[in-house]
Amino acid sequence: MMRSLFVATAIAGLVFGTAHAATFVQKDTATLRALDKITGRSTDIDVKVGEPVVFGSLKVELQVCYQTPPEEAPESAAFLKIASTQPVAVETMEAAVDAEDVETVSEENPELFSGWMYASSPGLSALEHPVYDIWVIRCAAPEPVKLAPTAPDDEADFE
Repeated sequence: MMRSLFVATAIAGLVFGTAHAATFVQKDTATLRALDKITGRSTDIDVKVGEPVVFGSLKVELQVCYQTPPEEAPESAAFLKIASTQPVAVETMEAAVDAEDVETVSEENPELFSGWMYASSPGLSALEHPVYDIWVIRCAAPEPVKLAPTAPDDEADFE
């Protein structure tokens, strides 16, 4: 009796849980917002899966990003790895985002964060760093490439 009650409860939980579960679509780009706590300036960074980006003394790598479809409640979930790097001397935030040659994870430059971040709950799983905050804004697919309109060379070619 107890076993059948447990099985019935488990099945009801699965049915009820799947009826309200969000459907996620995998995307290949995430928009992150990075805050420099010293200057108070925030910068939006577009990160592609597998293409690390440097922000100040952090290297941010996007492993995967999921977005709910438009007909559901908006939610983005990204799995990020953030590591410390050697500080990059730059004059603007744009230069900090575009910096290429940095020394990455080692004993002196540890991995600071590895896990899921959610756009709707940035405090749930956050980077703990004295200078920078980084959180997920949204996941997206790249914009399709638009071809330039071509004009026919000669109308004679079409006859």
